[in-house]
Amino acid sequence: MKKVLLTYPVPEQVLIPFQNEFDITVADHKLTRDEIAAQVSTYDALFVFAEKADKVVIDAGKNLKVIANFGVGYDNIDWKYATEKGIAVVNTPTQVTDATAEHTFALIVTVMRDIAGYDRELKAGTWNSPLFSERATELTDRTLGILGFGRIGKLVAKKAKGVGMKIVYFDVFRAKPEIEKEYDATYMSFDDVLKKSDCVSLHMPFTPENRHLFDLDTFKKMNKDSYFINCARGPIVDEKQLAIALKTGVIKGAGLDVFEDEPHVSPELLTLDNITITPHVASSTLKARLGMAHEALTGLTAVLKGEKPYNVINKEVLA
Repeated sequence: MKKVLLTYPVPEQVLIPFQNEFDITVADHKLTRDEIAAQVSTYDALFVFAEKADKVVIDAGKNLKVIANFGVGYDNIDWKYATEKGIAVVNTPTQVTDATAEHTFALIVTVMRDIAGYDRELKAGTWNSPLFSERATELTDRTLGILGFGRIGKLVAKKAKGVGMKIVYFDVFRAKPEIEKEYDATYMSFDDVLKKSDCVSLHMPFTPENRHLFDLDTFKKMNKDSYFINCARGPIVDEKQLAIALKTGVIKGAGLDVFEDEPHVSPELLTLDNITITPHVASSTLKARLGMAHEALTGLTAVLKGEKPYNVINKEVLA
């Protein structure tokens, strides 16, 4: 039997469809990178849960044919080196879509209406209910700018359209006219999306080229009464400069689910009242997480059986 190592405990029901064909070992705790490297040498497949699968781990995995990651992103895996070594890399591109889009839209509503702020004040004993205030912003007829018009970006657009928001977007690959018509979305340049939007929602993948794409200069291109949402990848945003933008009124508010150095959050952000933060839980529903585990294992085991699953990101190794 081919041997599979999972670096994090998973519910038993995830493993049942695969146990008869594969020898599966599941860690009883979240393994560190060094623990993975120490154990992986005899395994044919490795399933990581955001842990680093770098050159050290890959070199230690002398028999590895495939590495799966629990998530759409795979920047924790040195996939270019894995490709050089002939190792396939698998992700979970379809199972996070609904949950992540829902969480994104929840953050949009929360920050634009300042729900978290009112909640915090009321729990502290302050009834702050002014008759006339610019504190909260209605979503109806406001413009949502979406940066990255993939599966999640499109579904966020659909949800926002349902409450009367106007949709503009930028993507390095412009959508076909029929897709733009379906979502009633207007294509604009990156800078124009920033200038025209009342709220900007980030849905692009992280690459070395877009690290800190959002710095103070980028935020200054936005409207001072606008909001910023990131449920994509943390390193795309310079958190310290986002904090400056929020403190100095460059933008009105923000909502983040992802951070540069997880699980650590920049201390500057923790002191601000005009930001709502969550600990990378956009896909954290049981349905989504079970689906992610099944999608990753299905792709991983398919590679071991000599097949070419749709969720291999470096398909050239299977050519």
